[in-house]
Amino acid sequence: MDRTLFTPAMIETFRACRRAYELAFLKSREGAGVKLSTLCKRFLLKAVAEVNRGRLKTVNEAQRFIGQHWNSLKIDSDAPEDVQTKSIQAFRFAYRALTSYVAHPYRPGGCETVAINTTMRARVPHAGVYLEDVFDMILWHPEQKVLEIVDYHLNPLKAFDPAWPAPSLLIKQFLCEKLRTRLPFERIRITFIQIQSQGQQIKSIDLDESVYRLHWSGIVETLTEMKSATEFPPHVTEVCKRCEVLSPCTAMGTFTGESRNDVVYRSA
Repeated sequence: MDRTLFTPAMIETFRACRRAYELAFLKSREGAGVKLSTLCKRFLLKAVAEVNRGRLKTVNEAQRFIGQHWNSLKIDSDAPEDVQTKSIQAFRFAYRALTSYVAHPYRPGGCETVAINTTMRARVPHAGVYLEDVFDMILWHPEQKVLEIVDYHLNPLKAFDPAWPAPSLLIKQFLCEKLRTRLPFERIRITFIQIQSQGQQIKSIDLDESVYRLHWSGIVETLTEMKSATEFPPHVTEVCKRCEVLSPCTAMGTFTGESRNDVVYRSA
């Protein structure tokens, strides 16, 4: 693995537990399977991106999209009955969630779409590493001079303290600087959208520049540690739930190390 390219998931996992970071991102996982929840999330993110691009506009088009792409997901056909039941439940949820979003897509008035499902990467000065993250959608509000980052997820948004932002928020703020030359924004707004079977839960916050400056040095320090880290000793006295979950999965070759916030313990 490239030890000079890091994502928010890697940083948050490293801070939470270095052993879990090694198991999730440094250990070989050839032939690993993919969790059903991860497959469902990937499918919905892909489908929502098509809606935002204007390629899926009606419920009928959404139904055809599901028919064409859901069966291509690599779900074990010989799975136990409970897994097959969960597969059916996942399909029903994806169907209801997608048709609901097609009927009510997120399109604020007076904004321009800058990018959809795009990967942003930038070099961190004086650290010798790169940061990378996927932006589900980027919107530009020219009258308000606001750059809006839209982040889709399936789980409810957890409460967090804006004075102590998660690394994922700080990294998004850092990567947005690449857009300042062509979009003279004065504020960065992040909008979290929880995709549900009926409607969506939406929460927006404006990122504080002073808070970013206060905490960014901590991100750089963590990146320096991650770049040079060579030892990840197991816990001796304490029981780490993260390691307990990851260790057997790694041993059986079933852990995927999903980078879109399936491993990390997010604050947002």
